[in-house]
Amino acid sequence: MSTVEQIEQLVRISREFGRKVATAQEAREISKIGVFYDTVEETLLANGFAPNRNGATQGFLRKAV
Repeated sequence: MSTVEQIEQLVRISREFGRKVATAQEAREISKIGVFYDTVEETLLANGFAPNRNGATQGFLRKAV
């Protein structure tokens, strides 16, 4: 089965379940393609993650002495 056939099958199944299929633009917005952030903290916050811990042990990471 080709990639196009797989997509067509997924679209058919989605419609059978009454689900709307996203447009290309909607898919880009949902996946945040082309979205950039200035800092790690901003990225984590925008994507629903907890911020980095400041000054604490960060798992297995080691800082250069």
